[in-house]
Amino acid sequence: MLYAMLQGTVPFKAANMKELHEIIVNKGFTFPVKITDDAKDLISKMLVVNPPDWLSIPEILSHSWLKDHESDEEDD
Repeated sequence: MLYAMLQGTVPFKAANMKELHEIIVNKGFTFPVKITDDAKDLISKMLVVNPPDWLSIPEILSHSWLKDHESDEEDD
């Protein structure tokens, strides 16, 4: 969802499930729309293939990209 919200598209597109699996496992994704390095870092750490390597919810919530935005909201 975060990728789609910041990029305006989904990270992986394919004509069928077999092709989609191949793209996810072997080709990865790009960032066609310019976003901050922190946002790229968070998305890249969330969109990993191996489940044991997935970030936990606490790790996501403590990421610097979210912390930066949390400070912005407190200023309002």
